[in-house]
Amino acid sequence: MRLANLTLTNFRSYRQLDLALSPGLTVVAGDNAEGKSNLLEAVYLLAIGKSYRAAVERDLVSWQAAEEGGYAMLAASLDGRGGPLELRVALDCGEAGGGVIKRVRVNGLPKRALDLVGLMSAALFAADDVGLVFGPPAGRRRYLDVLLAQASRRYAQALARYQKTLAQRNALLRAMREGRAREDELAFWDESLAAEGAVVLGERWARVPGLGGYVAAAFERLSGGGALAVDYAATAEPSPDGGANDADRAEAAIRAALQASRRQERAQGMTVVGPHRDDLRLTLDGAAASRHASRGQARLAALAMRLGEARLLAESKGEPPLLLLDDVLSELDERRRALVLEEVVSYPQAIVTTADLNAVPRSFLARACALRVSEGRILPEEAA
Repeated sequence: MRLANLTLTNFRSYRQLDLALSPGLTVVAGDNAEGKSNLLEAVYLLAIGKSYRAAVERDLVSWQAAEEGGYAMLAASLDGRGGPLELRVALDCGEAGGGVIKRVRVNGLPKRALDLVGLMSAALFAADDVGLVFGPPAGRRRYLDVLLAQASRRYAQALARYQKTLAQRNALLRAMREGRAREDELAFWDESLAAEGAVVLGERWARVPGLGGYVAAAFERLSGGGALAVDYAATAEPSPDGGANDADRAEAAIRAALQASRRQERAQGMTVVGPHRDDLRLTLDGAAASRHASRGQARLAALAMRLGEARLLAESKGEPPLLLLDDVLSELDERRRALVLEEVVSYPQAIVTTADLNAVPRSFLARACALRVSEGRILPEEAA
């Protein structure tokens, strides 16, 4: 799947943009705060159905349009093996009370935001990815969820149902703590959570070993010999007699963990075990990466995780994803920039942003389409 054209209206710093994109490597240069990250955010939103940066969707609409009760629109034209595909997301700020109505269309037909996931698979390398190593488990869970949701529609749907069930169960636990509900009311939600969580947990158990292999190989190439291991750390551990397959084992494990944690749940008023509390354990040369990695090592580990993500997406989807690199070259030395870009140009399409074109080795820049962004406009580098 190739992104052929991107159209933005009132999206962040872009009042109007109509950008044709070529296969291969595209390098977008520009000063800070000129819109480089906004461009990649728009592309990634069309891939996963939501922004990876904004907590409130109203923030995606340009300030003037939002104040006037207007809208933002993002559209992509894709060329793929199954033929052309048109994706469109509109964010309407006309909702009373300052809310935003999101409308999604695929080939002109109304769809849910969830339906976008996996149509244009993409892997995003962001400058703050070092948080995958040093940050809390929530960031690593999000990394895994976005990856697996793109790789498996079944996973995306089960995760959405799991999160809704979890919210209902947590509301009941709060009511129990306040004396407004009985414990026997949990039985239904226990079964629902175990059933939906089993799909999520089973997919994670099945996919993480392959992901870990890709991440380890990428880190060894980048570091020149270091060993990075990625393992799944579950709050619900499988028992030997839990079932014949991953889904059965996962359901039995979640059900048992819920029973074992009942007293703690009543005290805290929340579900304390399950896929929403699990983690990816990163070890560097046998030690916990979060405690022992230098910032430079953490940067390489995060890059390796993204390269591993791209490899697993390619394997799962049967075609390589679109790669998006947001100003990640500046903290690398020349040798490692070349190593990362060698991997990147092996993919059919990639977009790399940089504040300094000198950060892109000339051998790669000579093969790239170079663009410059300034004040919400993008022009060919030589014409900027």
